Amino acid sequence: MKTVTTSPVLSSDTAEESARRGELYLEKDELAAVKAELEQVRAQLYGVLDGARAAFSAEDGIVRALAEAEQIDEVADSVLDVLCESFEFDTATFWLLDPEDGKLCAVAHRPAPTQRARFLEARVRSSVLALNEGIAGRVYVERTVFVSDDAPSVSDKELGMLLADDDLRTVCAFPIAGTRAPLGVIEMERREPFDPNQSIESAARVIGDRVGAFIEFSQLRWRYFSLVADINRSARKSYAPAEEPKADVIPLRHVA
Repeated sequence: MKTVTTSPVLSSDTAEESARRGELYLEKDELAAVKAELEQVRAQLYGVLDGARAAFSAEDGIVRALAEAEQIDEVADSVLDVLCESFEFDTATFWLLDPEDGKLCAVAHRPAPTQRARFLEARVRSSVLALNEGIAGRVYVERTVFVSDDAPSVSDKELGMLLADDDLRTVCAFPIAGTRAPLGVIEMERREPFDPNQSIESAARVIGDRVGAFIEFSQLRWRYFSLVADINRSARKSYAPAEEPKADVIPLRHVA
């Protein structure tokens, strides 16, 4: 019967080799984990950068559009175009408060590029929202930026159904800020959900402030020119030469 003897040297070498292999596996695992974390951080950084670029593009485009207009109705469509192109939205609506009846009216609407868009556009343009009604009404009352990936359920019934039928479920709405109270709301919809890294809320606040400042400035300027015109008319009436009194003379043809 043969007996196999194991050399202590060989045994120690095998143990060391196994230990080294184990360390290499651990290093590979740690390296893979570090690489995965780096890729995640890199994606987040690019997401933040893309969001910043979109925000800058939107703010710059809107400021340029406002600078070339005197009243908001001249530039409302351009504002919606800039927002949709910068933040990749399919449709948007510009709601403005009617101070006489205290309701929100759609002064501009950018339709989505779909077959059902014409029905949605007709419904939106004819809509009048009471405050706290629909997405725009809620945003007006709460004075906060509203962002949701499933929003039509909180919209008004008919408009919400049209949005859902067209798969426009991702919504961002923000108030147009005024000195004392909001002046209106801008509401945007799209199909794709938001990128978690896309910072849109801060940009929406800035844009809402700038559009609101433009509206208030244009209103103040209109009042100023109206007052100046009234003063000028009053001055012309005051300094106009008085008409000479008509003499009570019988026309010659009536004299006998």
